[in-house]
Amino acid sequence: MKIIRYSIVLVGLLSMVCGAARRAAAQVVPARPPAKPVPRATAAPKPAPRATATPRPAGTRPAGTRAPLAPKAPPAPIEAAQRVEPEEVKPPVVIRKVKLQDPVLVFYQQGAPTNAVQQLLMEEKNLPLLKTESLEKLVERREVFIDGLGNYPPPASDAEKFRLTGVSLLASSEKRKAAPDGRSTYARLKVPSPGDLYVVRESAEDYRHFVSGPQKQGARIDFSVNGLPGVDSVRAAYTLRKIDLSERGAGSGDIIR
Repeated sequence: MKIIRYSIVLVGLLSMVCGAARRAAAQVVPARPPAKPVPRATAAPKPAPRATATPRPAGTRPAGTRAPLAPKAPPAPIEAAQRVEPEEVKPPVVIRKVKLQDPVLVFYQQGAPTNAVQQLLMEEKNLPLLKTESLEKLVERREVFIDGLGNYPPPASDAEKFRLTGVSLLASSEKRKAAPDGRSTYARLKVPSPGDLYVVRESAEDYRHFVSGPQKQGARIDFSVNGLPGVDSVRAAYTLRKIDLSERGAGSGDIIR
């Protein structure tokens, strides 16, 4: 009986061993991952052609580059001689004719502190202006002129025979009378026929500095005094005078008109 029991146990053990072996063989072995495909050899890329520089026109620079700095100018040479200034071009002298009715020459005397003196030409009817107007206001009026100081060749005349001179020569022999302002005097002008006088616009600079002199008559020049403040130009009056053959420039002569 024991032999039969041991046989049964042995058969059972063998059956268990065989079953385990069959189960182990039936287990699935995990598949290997597929191998990566080997890339096919390709031809090496051809190198890009090298860029060649385009020739530039002469005198130009490559784009993106800064222009070279201009060389500094050399210092100005020291002048050994004094610079000569160009001569100022003076405007032409404009001379026009005028006729005055009953012309008088006023020996104007301004009060202190300037004591300015001028010889004014006007018509006799305008003498009351001396009481109400200052000297600089008088010379700005169109009906008032000033005795000229210049020496001009007359227009459309022979400059070798005639000159323009101040109108005071026309009053040199006339008696002076008291003017309405109580300080000045005046004398009538003897204007020869046809009665033309000449007027020139001049700078006031030559007429600013006349002041009363130490004597009762006449005037002197004082450059520290400005008798015409604010006045730029004056209308100077002249008369035509015939000059002698021996004269050179202005001088005495016969008044012809």
